[in-house]
Order: sequence, then structure tokens, then C-alpha cells
Amino acid sequence: MNIPDIVLIVLEIVLSLLLIIPAKLSKKLISTKWRILFTVPAVVCMIIAGFSGFEKLLLPTYIGAAVTLAGFFIANEKLRISFSVICAVLCLITLPMCMNNPAYRARNFTKEFEEIFTVMKKHYVLAEHKGIDWDELYSKYHPMFREADMEHSLAMNCMAWCRFECEFHDGHVGYSDENLNNEEKYDGIMTEIFDIVGAGDYGLSLMELSDGRTCAVNVDDTGAVAEAGIHNGTIITLWNGMSIAEAGNTSPLDGLTTNFADKDNEAFYLALRASVNGGDSVTVTYLDDNGVEKTAELPRLGNGYNRYNTTKETVCRGVEAANFGWTEINEETVCFRLKAMMFDSETARNENYDKMKYEIIDALDKYRSEGKKNLVIDMRNNGGGSGTLVKALGEIFAPKGTHFYAADGAWDDRTHSYAHDPETGEFIKGEEHYFIGEDRWEGNPIIILVNSDSASAADHFTMIMSGMENVTVMGFTEANGSAQGIGAAASGKAMLSFSNCLLLDKDGNVFIDSDTDCESGNDIDIRVPFDEDAVRVLFDEDGDYVMQKAVEQINHMK
Repeated sequence: MNIPDIVLIVLEIVLSLLLIIPAKLSKKLISTKWRILFTVPAVVCMIIAGFSGFEKLLLPTYIGAAVTLAGFFIANEKLRISFSVICAVLCLITLPMCMNNPAYRARNFTKEFEEIFTVMKKHYVLAEHKGIDWDELYSKYHPMFREADMEHSLAMNCMAWCRFECEFHDGHVGYSDENLNNEEKYDGIMTEIFDIVGAGDYGLSLMELSDGRTCAVNVDDTGAVAEAGIHNGTIITLWNGMSIAEAGNTSPLDGLTTNFADKDNEAFYLALRASVNGGDSVTVTYLDDNGVEKTAELPRLGNGYNRYNTTKETVCRGVEAANFGWTEINEETVCFRLKAMMFDSETARNENYDKMKYEIIDALDKYRSEGKKNLVIDMRNNGGGSGTLVKALGEIFAPKGTHFYAADGAWDDRTHSYAHDPETGEFIKGEEHYFIGEDRWEGNPIIILVNSDSASAADHFTMIMSGMENVTVMGFTEANGSAQGIGAAASGKAMLSFSNCLLLDKDGNVFIDSDTDCESGNDIDIRVPFDEDAVRVLFDEDGDYVMQKAVEQINHMK
């Protein structure tokens, strides 16, 4: 129970019992002023209830407070004592009602969805671009939130939001919740969601290799999977009698963990989704170390969230360094780590990036004086931040001269929406944004590392730098592919972010974000092969395969 409700119940019990005293005294000391005391429980109840909000399971306490009001009108001693006792009893009844009922102070998930949906429908800027059918979405998801209300299940509510997010293929559509404000709570609710949908752990994960085969990764070194001789790199040919693609597309995680803006990025993790698809056990068909096809029955070890999460983290992790930190890779190469496009709170508040630029330029000068010739900018898992910071970084690293960044969509005050060309139906460009490159790395090689979680402002930086002659963008996958300005809608404890400010490229097309074909405009120069060497380095040696390939590419460029 929350503290205001406990305070209310205890105060009402105490006040009602104390009213027995004036009920007796009023007979001896006759005065009309005694009656005022019998209004106190009701006044206190209204004040606290007004502060904490109405709760139907507290109705006995509300009624009890109202009953004592009768003592204001009726001067009979016995009746006044009865009213006080009735109030105390009703308050005591309230305690077990609240403590044992899941509906106590239950959130209205349906109302939160309805209010957020209404705002998003009005302001989501890519609805036409992505072919969103709002009526269909409402009909599909409204019942899910009503079911979450009926079950009083935060996990079911979060699961409905996760599925809703995935309809947009937009990394800027993201649900957050006040009750999930730290990693432990988030992991807990995701574990519960995996239980609800039946996503299991069978002692291994699956990843598709670049040549189209599927192999085991993150494999247990004990139990049934080890006894079968399956290890990291073992080729898996069938999963529970299905092809890996079929198992992935029928996975309980399909439509739940697929909010990828780009379909190529989604396909990269298809096999990983397949590896949680099963019942109490799965039948795995695989090639042993001699290339002989075998089958094994692998029991379900429990919930699949932890293995799924650690596998994805292993594939996606970047250099372990502080944001805007530097790491020497070898005698000629240094890595600049960008975990987020935010420098510090003062810079974010004032949007003055002089201090940031001086620090970066000083570091570049220092490393160049020490013989460093190659720069790796690691933006893996960079969730974005400030667009103006992106311009400041572009000024540092881009070749000298003026470079196009992006254009705002032109706003039509008459329609209260972004303007379209009446003949072509295309968006009309508004103000264009440019930056002036200073080439502080003096044309030396720059490798930018990205993955599917490099989003928003990280997408921006990837896009503006990718065309530079000395820049190569690399990774297992492309960057996320979500680049519009964002807003948010909130209701109760829930909040949903989404794209609401239009950005266009030089030709007037939507900047980076995919349309109905789910192909973003942020391509990659070199797709690092997820091959057997990658599996070995990542899962056996705990190494950074993408970084190794970046260094190889630099040497090749020389």
C-alpha cells in the first residue's frame, strides 16, 4: 500500500475512536461547538484523497468518514459513539481489501494507451511515409491493453507496447515506464515477458553466418548440449524440424523484438529469435566436427531472456571506454569512443561546443605528434543525442569546405502540418543546414564503427561523414536508420517517444528513415562478415572482431 493511503486509514481509525470522548462530554458540557469535531474525519479524508487520488477499494474508509458526519447533525451520545465505532470498523476492513487485491491502485493501462495513441496519431510525422493504418493499429492493440488491465499485469502492458513499437520500424518509437526506471527492473519485466510468450533457453543461441549457414553461439559447456558435442561454431541445420528461417519467423519473439528500422538489420538477428522457439525440449539437427549430420534432444533450461540478451550484447558491444574517451589500438591507430551524442550538461544546456571541440582537437594533435595516423570512431550502441553536437563533430573531422547536413520540412500554417508539393505530393524543403569542415585529422584514414543500435544523432553523423573520401563506415550491420526529430506523449506512468519533426535530405526526400520497404538511407561501406572467425573471437576469446577488421581495413587502405 502507498503511504498516503496508510496514513489516511490510520488517521481515520484514531480520529473516529477519539470522537468517543466528545460524544460523552457533549452530554455533560452542553454546547453546539462539539458538533464541529465530527466533521474532522471527513475533512481529513477529502484532503488526503484529493492528494493521492480516489481509490475504489478505499470506499469503506470514505464511507466511514462520511458516517461520522452524522454526529454533526445528531446530538445523541449513543448514536455518535456508534458512528465512531462504525467508522473505525470500516477503516479496518479496508486494510485487507487493499493488501490482498491486485486491483488496488491499479493503473489504467487502456486509458494510458488511448491517450498516448491519440497524441501520436496527430503528431507522428512519418505516418504517410511508412503507410501507417491507425484504425487497424487501434483495433489490434486496444484489446491487448484491456487484457493487461483485466490481469493487472505490467508485463502484459509492456509486451503490448513492445509489439506496438515494432509496427513502425522506427527506432524513435520507444516506450518507457516510471516503474522500469533502472536496469534491474527492466530485466525483470523482460524476463516475465519471455515467460508469458514461452521463449525458452536450450543451452545455446543461434546466429546466421555471412555465407547463409547458421551456427551455435554462447553455448553451455555442460549439460545436454555439451554432451551432444555442440559448441560455439557448430553448424545447426534444423531447429525442431524447421528451417532456421521458419523457426525465426514463428518465434514467440517475432513482432516483439523486431523494431528494426532496416530489414537487413532485422534479418541479421532472425536466427537469434529462432533459438528461443520451442517447448519443454527441442530437437536440434547439426553437423558434428566431422561434418556428419546428427540430432539431439535439448531440454528447456528455463527462461530464454538472459541468454538472448547476453548473446546480443556480445555481438553488439563496442570498445570499453568512457563517452568521448580515447583508447590506443596499436602504434598507428587510436580509437575515439562515442557512446552518446552528449558531451556534458553545460554544453547540452547552452549548445556551445567550443570546450568539446578544443578537447577533441587537442587530443588529435597529441596523438598525431605521437605518430598516430589512423582514427577509429566507435559509435556502436550510440543511442543519439544532439544534432547540433553532430554539426560540431562534422566541423572537426570533415574535409575543409562547406557540407550539407539536412533540411527541415517546410511547415504549412494553414493545415498545421508539413507542406507537400501539390503536383508531386512530395514534402517541401524548408531551412537547409550546413557545416564547415576543418579537417583536423588532415585527411588521414577514419573508420566509423556502427551497429543496429547506432541511432538518431549517431545516424546523422554516419550519414554526413560516409561520403567523405577518407572515411569508411563498417560493422556487422548498418546503423539503425532512424533520424527524425523526436517528441513524446505521456499518460499516467507511461511515455512513448516518436518521430515528430521532419528532416529531409538534399533532394527533399525523408532523411535516412525507411518507408514501407523498410530500407533506410544509411548504407554501410564495409559489412564485416559474421563468419566462423567472428564466432571464435567473440564467444571463445572475448575479443572485438569488428575492431580487428577495422585495423585490417586501415592496413589495406595503406
